[in-house]
Amino acid sequence: MYTQRKFGIELKEKIAKAELVSDIAGWCHNLYYDYISDVIDTDFGELLLQLGTMEMGSEFERSYEELDQIADRLIAGENVKL
Repeated sequence: MYTQRKFGIELKEKIAKAELVSDIAGWCHNLYYDYISDVIDTDFGELLLQLGTMEMGSEFERSYEELDQIADRLIAGENVKL
């Protein structure tokens, strides 16, 4: 089962490694399609899709600080809407 908490933890790891935002976006996009038929709820799926749009251009990118805040909220069990 892939959870928002697990995603938050993995997102923080990617931020700590300073992975490119476009790579993080691709990862989010892939996660959506890998897990959508399993257990991802609508809100979490929407979050993954929205984060996946970061690879479409700089106007869609989120800063590492914003991504870190999103990760913290997910780890805390909050629903995050962008």
